[in-house]
Amino acid sequence: MQKKQNPEEQNPEKQNAEEQNAEEQKIEANTKRLSRRQLMALGGVGALGALVPAPLLLEIWHLETHTPPESAWVPPPNPDFRFGMVMDLGLCIGCRRCAYGCKLENNIPDAISPPYIMLFETQKLSAKDYELPHQELKLGNRLQYERLRKDRTYMPLQCNHCANPPCEKVCPTHATYMAPDGIVMIDYSKCIGCRYCMLACPYNARRFNWVKPEIPPERVNPLVPIRTHGVVEKCTFCIHRTRKGQTTRCVEVCPNKVRTFGNLNDPDSEVSKLIMSERSFRFKERLNTGPKIWYIRSTGRKPMRWYEPLPPPRNIRGMKS
Repeated sequence: MQKKQNPEEQNPEKQNAEEQNAEEQKIEANTKRLSRRQLMALGGVGALGALVPAPLLLEIWHLETHTPPESAWVPPPNPDFRFGMVMDLGLCIGCRRCAYGCKLENNIPDAISPPYIMLFETQKLSAKDYELPHQELKLGNRLQYERLRKDRTYMPLQCNHCANPPCEKVCPTHATYMAPDGIVMIDYSKCIGCRYCMLACPYNARRFNWVKPEIPPERVNPLVPIRTHGVVEKCTFCIHRTRKGQTTRCVEVCPNKVRTFGNLNDPDSEVSKLIMSERSFRFKERLNTGPKIWYIRSTGRKPMRWYEPLPPPRNIRGMKS
């Protein structure tokens, strides 16, 4: 008597098709769980392998970003505004209060050194001489001064929020972009840590999170998200404040009112009047980046007070202390 076969044994092709279909569904489900940042990392692993260390690529693969979407913390821009800043070098005493105020306001970890704002001590120079040599910026021999001297000029340097930002052009994931109000932003959820933007920036204004940021809970500003390991960050013109009608923290904490922040589209704003009425210059303007920070000098026309400088940045990556 012939033995009755199992239906599955009678249809081996059907069984193979079902197994293949189940495998495809499993792959699809796993793909849906990947974040955009992980997909970008996988797609660019071949191209970025020469630039991004292997441990960092593994970290990007395993790390789910904790940075909330921009809509959760960035107020919408006003298209009638174009933000800019003027700094009066005749009033700057290099006390570093702007740098420390920015650090506390924007949740900058101690591992990032120097912070977003750098203060350089230079000789008394004319406007045409403020093109600091690249070697001086790299060596930082004017960055770590510990006492103030009245025969020196102190120059703050930070992101210039360029109208023609080179950092935006080189970003492979479009994480860097210029908002309608002129603020150059970074979408941390799109940043893959390739650091192209850091190489393209002529102002050395971007910082990379080489380690996981650690900030004491009592120091955390809840209005600003803490960035993750493996992304680039920089000055945002305190976007969480300025788009709500406030000024930047660095403007508020400056004891000599060196900084003026405002709307460049408004000819009656204080920042526009200063640019038009004073002899001004912009740092490395010849590079055609269109920086939105102007420098002026008005020594002797305004009262100044001298303060002890706050400590200089330490443990700067790539530079001996």
